[in-house]
Amino acid sequence: EFDRMRKRILRHLNQRSEMLSGISHDLRTPLTRIKLQLAFIKDKEITKKLSSDVDEMEKMLNEYLQFSKSSFTEKNENFNLSALVEEIIKNYENQNILIDQEKDVYFNGKKNLIKRCLNNLIDNATNFGNKIKVQQQKIKKNILISVEDNGPGIPESEYDNVLKPFYKIDKSRNQTKSSVGLGLSIASDIIRSHGGNIELGKSELGGLKIKIVLPV
Repeated sequence: EFDRMRKRILRHLNQRSEMLSGISHDLRTPLTRIKLQLAFIKDKEITKKLSSDVDEMEKMLNEYLQFSKSSFTEKNENFNLSALVEEIIKNYENQNILIDQEKDVYFNGKKNLIKRCLNNLIDNATNFGNKIKVQQQKIKKNILISVEDNGPGIPESEYDNVLKPFYKIDKSRNQTKSSVGLGLSIASDIIRSHGGNIELGKSELGGLKIKIVLPV
């Protein structure tokens, strides 16, 4: 029963990903036409505002299409998760990111998707906080990963909402211009597609804490 339930959930996630991928792909053509038409509008102020909206929509589509492509083409592999976490944090070149993890913890999954997930979470933390803590450890048959920041946090009533595609909370966590509301949603889909779980909570640093549980 449990195995059948898991397969139904994965099938549902795949169907949703395929549907959104199809919509995203189909929207690119009319958006291109709109950009071309904007060039003929004489009012530069209106053109600037509309162009900004079109650019944001394009970024949404491109981000989701890249995620969708990786989901369907990448194969599972056994990789050193500890080394991957270290590599990701090293690339940020940010001394405000603290890391506390076990060495040589291996995981079988889609490496690039896990990397994308962690990048999304750390990007989110660095956008809203100037102190970030990343922890990773293996407990029995689970791998626990947490990303915390000292930013403004998110109201508990919004925890489920922020995992939905394109959802933003302008009042509690000022969104950067580059945000399209997909980071946490994609991270959640990646973790759940690996049979894991993602939870939001309050960090001891004062901001948001995102906890990931992955089965080994």
